[in-house]
Amino acid sequence: MRFLVRADRDTTVVFEPTAEEVSLKPGETLTVEWFAKTDGMVSLEEGDLVVSAPSGGYTRVWGSDGTEMYVGPDSGGDAR
Repeated sequence: MRFLVRADRDTTVVFEPTAEEVSLKPGETLTVEWFAKTDGMVSLEEGDLVVSAPSGGYTRVWGSDGTEMYVGPDSGGDAR
């Protein structure tokens, strides 16, 4: 599953289970892709957007400029 996160204000996106954090400014986006047969979960907790990987799966993320971002050990080899 692939989905887009678009910030309309300063936002922190937290990726679980690794607790990696990405800060977004208004207008910035993240493309999130889950690799699993089950769905993960997205929730709003204390003003942070929390993206939890699917059980038995992993998450990859790309920033507004298309660069892959490191959010855990299963991030692609080009992730920074």
